[in-house]
Amino acid sequence: MSRLMRTPNGFSVLEAMAALMVLNLMCLGLMAWQLQAMQAQRDALSMQQAVAMAQDLWQRMQVHPGAAAFYQLGLDEVPTRTDCQSRPCSAAQWAQADMADWWLELRQRLPQARAVLSTSQQGASQVQLRLVWPSATAASNPMPSEACPAAHRCWQTAWRL
Repeated sequence: MSRLMRTPNGFSVLEAMAALMVLNLMCLGLMAWQLQAMQAQRDALSMQQAVAMAQDLWQRMQVHPGAAAFYQLGLDEVPTRTDCQSRPCSAAQWAQADMADWWLELRQRLPQARAVLSTSQQGASQVQLRLVWPSATAASNPMPSEACPAAHRCWQTAWRL
């Protein structure tokens, strides 16, 4: 009779599987948090690259202030490369060469990025730059528009020369 009243000394297979299931759910939650952190880090790096590219363009335009009116770029426009290192160039050609170099750098830093650059000559030159690039975390864009389509991040700035 004492044999029937004994208490078990270990875990049953069912208890062990339940504990493993809880552990798996906790690991899945941690992995989801890690994924969100990595996406936020990627978005922050993209934004940092956008600001750096705007600063680079501003500096390029400071070197050739007389060519400010020629620094123009449409949304899907690809500037053509002009060689101003081995031959003399006009202000428009310098601006075109700068835009081509800058655009190639933009595509290296922010793949699939697009840019719109406009310069107005009313009084002091007013420059407006808008950068648009795809982003997985931008799918929650509440108001997609032509300026900032769905699933894209957008950044815009303006300055005077």
